Amino acid sequence: MKDPGSERLEAQPTPDGRSTSQRYAFAIAAALVAFVIRYWLDPYAGDRFPNAMVVPAITLVAWFGGFGPSLVTCAVGFLLCNWFFVTPRYSFAPNGTTNVIGDFSYTFVSLSIIFFGRHMHLARRRADANARKAIDHQKQLEQEVLDRKRAEEEVRRLNADLERRVQQRTAELVATNEELESFTYSVSHDLRAPLRHVDAYAQMLEEEFGPQLPAEAQNFTKKIRQGSQNMRQLVDDLLNLSHIGKTELNRRETPLNPLVEEVMNDLKPETESRHIQWEVGKLPLAECDPGLMKQVFANLMANAVKYTRPRAEAKIEVGQVETDGETAVFVRDNGVGFNMKYVGKLFGVFQRLHRSEDFEGTGVGLATVARIVRKHGGRVWAEAELNKGATFYFTVEGPHTNGGHAQNGSGAHSGNGNGHSA
Repeated sequence: MKDPGSERLEAQPTPDGRSTSQRYAFAIAAALVAFVIRYWLDPYAGDRFPNAMVVPAITLVAWFGGFGPSLVTCAVGFLLCNWFFVTPRYSFAPNGTTNVIGDFSYTFVSLSIIFFGRHMHLARRRADANARKAIDHQKQLEQEVLDRKRAEEEVRRLNADLERRVQQRTAELVATNEELESFTYSVSHDLRAPLRHVDAYAQMLEEEFGPQLPAEAQNFTKKIRQGSQNMRQLVDDLLNLSHIGKTELNRRETPLNPLVEEVMNDLKPETESRHIQWEVGKLPLAECDPGLMKQVFANLMANAVKYTRPRAEAKIEVGQVETDGETAVFVRDNGVGFNMKYVGKLFGVFQRLHRSEDFEGTGVGLATVARIVRKHGGRVWAEAELNKGATFYFTVEGPHTNGGHAQNGSGAHSGNGNGHSA
């Protein structure tokens, strides 16, 4: 059975590009050259070795032209030599056993050379084909490497461009924030003096001409003073918010319970006529700025005092809880609460969820809390239910903010209206 691979290789052009006519012409020429040499040697060789010169010719043609041309050389050389150099000469009549054995030997040797040459020729073709495939594969690999390098270069270029844009946008954002904070500070600072003048003149009008003014005018004077004082408080809150954005953190390991104690003492003037039950648990140590952290507690606890005002028995709790693998500090109250539908607005500037007629305020306190907590690398959130109270949580990142550093005893306490509320 013939090797299919051999058929495919035979059907292909020769590796050196020789055409069929060239190979067969070379085969006939080789047979003729072999005949001429044997003819020249005939006076010396006689009837011996009539096909001796054809065998090298077959070998050469098998190497040069392949299977078909070598068969042509074998046949042409055999016919010429047997016609001219085998007795009886100029005839193809057999001449006994010696002639048959010689012909058989010539045929065996010639066919062996032809088939050996054919296999060598096919092996050379396979080697050349494999070499071409290897070269093509190498070129493909080189192209892939080149494409990958181009892609990597493009990625590096895009990353550099993206980084440049991010730096540019960050610089623009920082500049815008600085301009906004500077504008807020300037406007707030410039408003303080006119507000003081408005309040002072309204106070002078009330004190010097109050008895002479009608009741409606006196009411207007009080509203002017109240409005100017509220505006001045709003300006102070805005200045404080702007100051927090510019302040560098002075981090140090700080116990939180003493900060809560200080805030409770500051709130005593507002709570002395109320019955408030305080429950303060063991709070962790925190790596934070103590001054800013006190502002966080002051805003959250002041809100708890304010929004529990409608309750005859107010309850405010300060403690800690584990959430999502970190420790969160919370301030909980049983006040009026709020609708969780509006929780997204809670920590924005000037965002209020209650009417100013019901609860005073400027809408800046929780924005200040959020800015301080985020400046420390933490997060802040709230949970509430309308008329059932609210809970505010915040975390402070730092190596010592965990439950294992909770204080023991000195800051944890609970009290009622006669203890920690006047």
